[in-house]
Amino acid sequence: MSDPGAGAPHRLITIPWSHYCEKARWALDRAGVPYREDAYLPFAHALPALWAGGRTSVPVLVSSAGVLRDSTDILRYADTLVPPERALFFREFREPDAGRAEVEALEELFDLDLGPATRRIAYFHLLPDAEGTFTLMGGSFRALEGAGAALPWWFGRGAFRAYFPVARSVMNAAMRIDAASAERSRGKVRAVFDAVNERLRDGRPFLVGDRFSAADLTFAALAAPLLVPEDHPASLPPPGELPSDLRALAEALRGEPAGAFALRMYREHRHARPGQSAGG
Repeated sequence: MSDPGAGAPHRLITIPWSHYCEKARWALDRAGVPYREDAYLPFAHALPALWAGGRTSVPVLVSSAGVLRDSTDILRYADTLVPPERALFFREFREPDAGRAEVEALEELFDLDLGPATRRIAYFHLLPDAEGTFTLMGGSFRALEGAGAALPWWFGRGAFRAYFPVARSVMNAAMRIDAASAERSRGKVRAVFDAVNERLRDGRPFLVGDRFSAADLTFAALAAPLLVPEDHPASLPPPGELPSDLRALAEALRGEPAGAFALRMYREHRHARPGQSAGG
């Protein structure tokens, strides 16, 4: 299979199943931007991100326009590469009350509240199960390798199994993952889902206006760790393969209007990477 990122002027550094990386990846795919994805395991991603000119977090996009170190900045960059009528931030509207300000406010809310909360809850349930974590990571890497991602040479040679206990400790400390913080994060997820459920009560097809925006993309991508969409490019496990408590939460959220909305955004708007089979 040819590599759709071969010769691409863009390089996207990721942790493949990271929902912030998926947010950036989705925007680039939607804009038809050719890029090479360099995918790393947690803890191993920090040095490549720094060497590329970013911080120790991902995503990092290296482009001819410079180095972008934040998923929202990557969305805004992708917006410069599409016609105004397809802009994620409603670029064609000159007045804030035309919808752009609402899109920006929702995108920021999801970025600051939903994203950290879903990540913390997912890792709280996944990290204690080493074999389940290896299965998730292996499936994600195989899926992205098939889509042209560049994988670290040592993946699959047992190195990650050797350093997983250290990586798990670092991740727990860095993200302050414990039972109390996970419960607080469930409260934040509940508040965001309640707000989106209320917004969708009138039957609107999108969160703002009559077309897909950064608000829709960001909500769907950052809710993905708890919804595990079938159309996610990192090949997330189905709900039935999750730890029991996480499975129950995923099934409950998928049954709510907000959860069903996010899954529909994946089905209908998460097109395949250029050069791969299209979907939705």
